[in-house]
Amino acid sequence: MQVFRVLESKQARSRPMHSDIQKLIDLQEVDSRIAAVKAEIAALPAEVRAIEAKLAGTKARVETIQAAMKADENARRKHESDIQDQQQKISKYRDQSLAVKTNQEYKALLSEIEQAEAAIRKLEDKILEIMVAADTRKEELKQAEAALKADTVANEKEKEHARQQTAEDEKALAELDSRRKELRVQIDDDTLRHYDRVFKLRHSALSAVHEDQMCSVCRVILRPQVFQDVMRGEETLTCDSCQRIMYYVPPPPKPPEAEAEAKPKRKAKAAVEPLEEEEPTQLDEAAAQ
Repeated sequence: MQVFRVLESKQARSRPMHSDIQKLIDLQEVDSRIAAVKAEIAALPAEVRAIEAKLAGTKARVETIQAAMKADENARRKHESDIQDQQQKISKYRDQSLAVKTNQEYKALLSEIEQAEAAIRKLEDKILEIMVAADTRKEELKQAEAALKADTVANEKEKEHARQQTAEDEKALAELDSRRKELRVQIDDDTLRHYDRVFKLRHSALSAVHEDQMCSVCRVILRPQVFQDVMRGEETLTCDSCQRIMYYVPPPPKPPEAEAEAKPKRKAKAAVEPLEEEEPTQLDEAAAQ
């Protein structure tokens, strides 16, 4: 039985593959490439949108900093105007203090002056805080504007890359579609329907079978007869488990170096074995006595 299987294996390797199998292998390669190209085309707009979103975020940051700086400037001017108002009050109260007749009125005016001076100090502190913040905002604006410039350049490059890549992908897709049509008209209709159904469901419709006698995708062990039939490649066979169309892939030939190393070892072993069975000589017997 073992000899029969070895002979069958050697014969199967020498036989040509079923005509539809090779076309199906080529078709699956084309279909997989088409799916990859379509996915790339679909992904390009998303990549561009991501760059544009980043650019929009950088623009928004610049605008936010600019708006904050403008608000700080308006606040500073408002505080300066309020200080002038308080100074005018102080000047008016001092003028009034010169004309008062009672001590109580004089103390009231002094209190108003002190309140106005306290208000001025608070306003001056706020102006100082704004001035300190303005220096920080200027540095932030400088960095944000530099980032905006870089993102704008990157956005234009990405758009140009997307345009070029889309054109290349559409050209490749047209060539692949043409090749797909050529292959499909050469394949049996029933086989093609089965291929389409499995490919749509599992994204691959073929499975290679190696010397381990397994479906290489779902890893189900094939029955001996099925394995022999797959090796012969005379008909289209499908895996009972995953329904993929199976085809045999013989092991790669051994390199000449490995064959050359194996032969001397066998010769050396054959030469050593007779020496182990050699009878003792008379000289050996004499030496032993």
